[in-house]
Amino acid sequence: MNLARGAARGAAWGFATVLAERGLGFIVLGLLLRVVPASVVGLIAIASAISDLARLVANSGAGEQVQASPGDMNVEAAAFWSQFLASLLFMALLFALAPGFAALYGQPVLAPVLRIMGLNVLLTAFLVVPSARLATQFRFRTVGLISLGGTVIGGAVALPCAFAGHGVAALVAQRMAGVVFYAVAASTAAGWAPPRPPSWPVLREGFRFSFPLMQAGFVDYIAATGYVMLAGLRMPVVALGEFRIAQRLFEVLQEIAFTPARNVFMPVLVAVRHDSARRFETARQMLDLLSMVIFFVAAVCGAAAKPIVLLMFGPRWAAAVPVFAVLTLMAPAAALYSVVNPLLTSAGRTRLVSRYAWANAATIAAAAWFAAPYGLLALAWALAARGVLGLGLFALALRQGLERQAGAVLRLLILPAAALAAARLAAWAVLRALPGLGLVAQFGVSVAVAGGAFTLVALVFAPRRMGAMARRLHRALLGAGG
Repeated sequence: MNLARGAARGAAWGFATVLAERGLGFIVLGLLLRVVPASVVGLIAIASAISDLARLVANSGAGEQVQASPGDMNVEAAAFWSQFLASLLFMALLFALAPGFAALYGQPVLAPVLRIMGLNVLLTAFLVVPSARLATQFRFRTVGLISLGGTVIGGAVALPCAFAGHGVAALVAQRMAGVVFYAVAASTAAGWAPPRPPSWPVLREGFRFSFPLMQAGFVDYIAATGYVMLAGLRMPVVALGEFRIAQRLFEVLQEIAFTPARNVFMPVLVAVRHDSARRFETARQMLDLLSMVIFFVAAVCGAAAKPIVLLMFGPRWAAAVPVFAVLTLMAPAAALYSVVNPLLTSAGRTRLVSRYAWANAATIAAAAWFAAPYGLLALAWALAARGVLGLGLFALALRQGLERQAGAVLRLLILPAAALAAARLAAWAVLRALPGLGLVAQFGVSVAVAGGAFTLVALVFAPRRMGAMARRLHRALLGAGG
């Protein structure tokens, strides 16, 4: 299988499985939120942010090492043992610091929850390397099906607990069960078992590669989700629970829209890293397709924010509706940053990855800290505005990763941004003209109008570009070209 077809088919299978997984996951979440109060959601949001931060930092870099040196058993051993030792350390730190976090947030139950969730940090060490091995083989269908299985297992464990009145236990058990299943299934599918500890020089090289990516993992998580830890210090836990629902919806929007494509960026860019002209063209084409997809999904989901939230979770979560609608405007920064990270990593410039990640996270954390006391909507607008300002930072990162001017790549974002604005305005105007529609009708009208307006703008102003994009995708999926 050639590179283009492997990447396109991997992304297609990834999209299909992510769509199925997230669809099932939201059915489970919707059922859980019918019985779990916002205060519990806020509490678990804090606990998840803290434990996931430790988990991601401890395990960042291992998967990238394996993908950057496919088939090298010494690299796999160094990747696993470096992340295992880091995970063990972070789990111990979580156990020791849990009472302090509970006192800081004024939530006594947070301490035992954090200690239980600390086990996820260590368990994740057993799934990253086999998942990366599967990715280097372009077995994204297998990875997606395993992830879907984890969602099924987690939901099957959580729902009975929730309906029995154990809200905190249900949300904790859901996460634990999913991770255990994923670790066992991924290791089995990849034919992987924990290797023997490597020599100290090999292990040291593993840490040397991973350490900048651990820093990047830390700050990337702060930028994507972890800033709720700061917001939780500045707003009531109930409001934090409402914000977390909107934030989670936006995360799923990103996962469906471009995570499947982002998963193939690293192996594809590694394959072309020694050919600067081909690397530039590959990055340009990937961002072209990615930007269209993410902006389209952001336009449709933002326009249909009200029926999406209320149909999924019920009227008591109405406060999350405008927050989710505003957060979808962060899509430009998210789409661009998803290319920057693997682009720099595949070129071996991991220190730049870390520096840009720090700058990205610092600005998001500042926006969250200063805006949180003014309410949910103020926080959402502050984050969206920060995303627009962050485009300048990402433009500089693209220039360094491509080693040439990035203007031609950045101009690709103009058309989908204009189409997004037109789609949102068109849907708003139509809904204003049709008052009294039920939620299901609102959903249908919003999706149809926003999707139609976006597509119309794209076809009217860039028919050749859209045609070329469709032909490239068709050849990659079905053709036999090189």
